[in-house]
Amino acid sequence: MGTAFVNLHSKKRIRYCTIAEARILSNSSKRINMHSTKVAAALVALILFCAPSVHASGGTWPKTYTSCGVNHTLSGSPSRVVTMNQGVTEFMLAMGLADKIVGTAYLDDSIWPRYAAAYNEIPVLSSSYPDENTIMEVNPDFIVGSYRSAFRERTCDEEGKCRGIFTNATGVGPCDGEGSDFFSLGSNETVSYSTCRPQLHALNIGTWLEPVSCEDSTLRPQGGATEETVYAAVRQIGRIFDEPQLAEYLVSEIRNDFAIAEHTVKGLKKPLKTVWLDCVDCCEIKSGEKGLYVGAGKGAPNLIMKEAGMTNAFANTSGSWACVSADDILAAEPEVMVVVDASWDSALSKVDYLHNHSKFCGAKFVQRADYITIPFSASTLGPRNGVAALDMVTASLHVMTGSPNIDFKSGVKFFDPVELVKQTAELRCPIDASKVKYSDSYVPDTPTNSKEKEFPVAAIAAIAILGSIAIASGVMFVIIYKREKAGDPLFQPILKEMEQEP
Repeated sequence: MGTAFVNLHSKKRIRYCTIAEARILSNSSKRINMHSTKVAAALVALILFCAPSVHASGGTWPKTYTSCGVNHTLSGSPSRVVTMNQGVTEFMLAMGLADKIVGTAYLDDSIWPRYAAAYNEIPVLSSSYPDENTIMEVNPDFIVGSYRSAFRERTCDEEGKCRGIFTNATGVGPCDGEGSDFFSLGSNETVSYSTCRPQLHALNIGTWLEPVSCEDSTLRPQGGATEETVYAAVRQIGRIFDEPQLAEYLVSEIRNDFAIAEHTVKGLKKPLKTVWLDCVDCCEIKSGEKGLYVGAGKGAPNLIMKEAGMTNAFANTSGSWACVSADDILAAEPEVMVVVDASWDSALSKVDYLHNHSKFCGAKFVQRADYITIPFSASTLGPRNGVAALDMVTASLHVMTGSPNIDFKSGVKFFDPVELVKQTAELRCPIDASKVKYSDSYVPDTPTNSKEKEFPVAAIAAIAILGSIAIASGVMFVIIYKREKAGDPLFQPILKEMEQEP
């Protein structure tokens, strides 16, 4: 019996496809028995689905790019990368660039399961930000960060409290001047603290900072982050690492997730007014009292809420995040609370806070436990933004109406109502399960439950997914037709190889 070898490396890179079958292609080589019609057909299907994710490198160098107002010229594709935050780590893994990463840091929560195997092969430099010596020991030629703090110059106050990473001890600092203290491509005003990207560039260490976190706020997306902000970030990473086709594949995948969310949202009667709660007692409002940190109108949280058909209660507040008071949240009268879950600050601890402050006892979203949880890592720009929006649509409908939930595995979840009742039983605002619509103990206010009149979210999402599959099939048909017309049949190489088998 003859066998055919499908070599998937040799200057090629495989992106981690989102379907289980496509992961077969990520192995270094495969032996496929081409005399099995079923196996051959499966191979063809896999090639059709994952072909856009295979790209031969070989761009034109040197190459200049601009990230958050700082220019840098690369002599070649970076090969020793340090990822400083989970969001950018998942960006790299989504594009199949795991073998370029020599160190990672600051895991906010669990890595997205589809990338877990690749992540587990990468050295972890620190659970938070590594110090500059640890970074330099792995000899990086590129550093990526989700937040400007990933490039912060280390300074200490009079009390000896120090913040930041880079100093002159490793030859990086001092960090001042253009691109560190001020940005001529931006407002030209002095920023709140200095970063060291130009100084790293001088040491031939490239940098990339997510556009929603630029040091100068005028260089961030004006009007707030949008889908196009995500796509532009993906494409720029693709250019930097000489993988433009992989970037386009990822853009298509994220765009499809957003599209399904958009179709599902059409089943909503009206947008749900929402507060995105990041942390409590973690910031100071103008009066000097401790406040609550919420998603504002410019960053990824607002993007995800908008794409999920929600109205951000603080959309008119500038910046990605804002510090507000309990009274501000109550005045907004949210219908849903999105509660961020992080390894250092759990979603459940925030629920404890809400249910142990008498001010919140009368709020409907507290009484009905209208909570959705989302991983902190999904609150930055990244490959799971689209699917997080989709999950948020179905999760919000579930907690608001009790309708069936579809989990697209972005990490967006809701609490077990039984556990919530136990958790809050001894607090100032205990939960009554009969008021929680997604609880088995729920008692509707009227004999006719309004959820019965609504089109099931599962049906809406299923229709949207089937529509997307139909569109993809149509595109593939057009490609096959054009290749046939041009005398270059898509399956000809495979068929020839099969004919040569003994």
